[in-house]
Amino acid sequence: MTQHLARVDGGDLVTSLTAFLLVIVLTFFLCLVVGSGDDTVSSFLSANRSLSALRNGLAMCGDSISVIALLIPVGTVALSGHDGMVFTASTVAALAVLLVVAEPVRNTGAFTLGGILAGRVDSPHVRCAATVVTLLVCVPLIVVQLVVAGDATAYLLGLTKPGAAQVCTAFLGLLIVSFAVLGGLRATSVIEVVKVLLVLGTFAATAYLVLERFDFSLGGLLQAAATGSGQAERYFEPGQLYGGSGLGALERLSACLTLALGFGVLPPLLMRVSASRTGPSARRSVRHAVLLFGGFSAVMAVLGLGAAALVGGAAIAGESGQGYSAIFQLFDAVSGQEGLLFTAFACAMFVTALGSVAALTLAAGASLSHDVYVTTMRRGRTGQEAEVRMTRWILAAVGLLCVLLAVLLHNWSVIFFASFAAAVAASTILPALLYALFWRGLTHRGLLWTLYGGAVCCLVAQLWSPTVSGTPESLLPRLDFSLSPLENIAIVTVPAGFLIGWLTSRFGGGQRPLDYERTERSILTGSTY
Repeated sequence: MTQHLARVDGGDLVTSLTAFLLVIVLTFFLCLVVGSGDDTVSSFLSANRSLSALRNGLAMCGDSISVIALLIPVGTVALSGHDGMVFTASTVAALAVLLVVAEPVRNTGAFTLGGILAGRVDSPHVRCAATVVTLLVCVPLIVVQLVVAGDATAYLLGLTKPGAAQVCTAFLGLLIVSFAVLGGLRATSVIEVVKVLLVLGTFAATAYLVLERFDFSLGGLLQAAATGSGQAERYFEPGQLYGGSGLGALERLSACLTLALGFGVLPPLLMRVSASRTGPSARRSVRHAVLLFGGFSAVMAVLGLGAAALVGGAAIAGESGQGYSAIFQLFDAVSGQEGLLFTAFACAMFVTALGSVAALTLAAGASLSHDVYVTTMRRGRTGQEAEVRMTRWILAAVGLLCVLLAVLLHNWSVIFFASFAAAVAASTILPALLYALFWRGLTHRGLLWTLYGGAVCCLVAQLWSPTVSGTPESLLPRLDFSLSPLENIAIVTVPAGFLIGWLTSRFGGGQRPLDYERTERSILTGSTY
């Protein structure tokens, strides 16, 4: 896709680059100012639980808008019509899932997955298992977002030389790691709010320009999109992405499960819930996030239809088979590669990468620092400043490792890492949370098996899927050891995760269920904390 923006002239490149550097300076200034408070764990990892419902809702919406969420939906809607719009709607359902657990999670008083589960059973084994799951979710998401952000940055700046995207990835990665280390959750919250306002403003303006082309007639846009896609008779029928067979229907259902059940319980969102002032405030925050993200998803659907109508399915597929360049082609079609809108989009891409990756890095580092080092290894015998200092070192280590992986895997097909991470969240975090918060029959062994068993199921199912081997688009295209035809594994692993936890709790060697009364009292009122 780099050929498309290779036409950017020198003046436009200078404008975009100047705005890009200005945003970097401003965000780091905000990081230093906002993140320069007291060095306490509560301040660094939960912003002293001082965020209002609206501000936290904006930040939650920002956590849900990743670099992938900016690039993929437009191309998916443009190329697959019905399927793309269903998948876009499924991402909104993810925050509805978070709404179910938001108040109980906030009432536990914890900011990591291990801490939340420890409200039911405070075991070092559970905290370590939760940390393993957190890393399995966060690290792949960090890597794939750095890869995509590096490609997009090189694309926006018209850099076509070999290795340019890797340099952009390394540069962005180091900036983001520095931001996470210095700013903590308080600074990340500010950036997420700025990001939501910038992204929604830029994309809403683009949607306005798209609708203007069709005299603000939704019917005219739909008809033009179907015609431009090259498959007018089938564009609004299911089956464009995975086919109309039974296997295709399973793939669609599995993809919807991945989006709806996984992305709503990601560790950064659970950490964001902990930053709310109270349980009811957390619930209101999620409601604000649902409305905001629903608006964002509607705008993305309009942009996808606009891309099909104004750019054409053949042109999009010719530029990028998966449609990742559709948003860039649409911007070129409606406003050209110059002016305020294109510059705002370039800045929005950077701020999106900054906020999303910093939040993921913060969640992974907090779990390693608080659950493994402080609580398990040091048994809580660590001062506030020492814990924050250790957290910063761990954040730097995790971030640098992810940057290195992103650079090394840059020419590999790693986009499936995002769906794998969401499948792990849906198959382990979701059942563990629901069992720990709401099921009286849960046992210690059942909780451990839910976490480890669900994670192993995801690893095995993904390893045997066509995303790893067996096709030209696989991670290892020259090998073929795939045993399953399913690319999206959630339809298998989510029921397996719930079933493993239930079976091992009911028939796990005669263990008595854990005391639920204390947990029930705390999640309803927060009184224990």
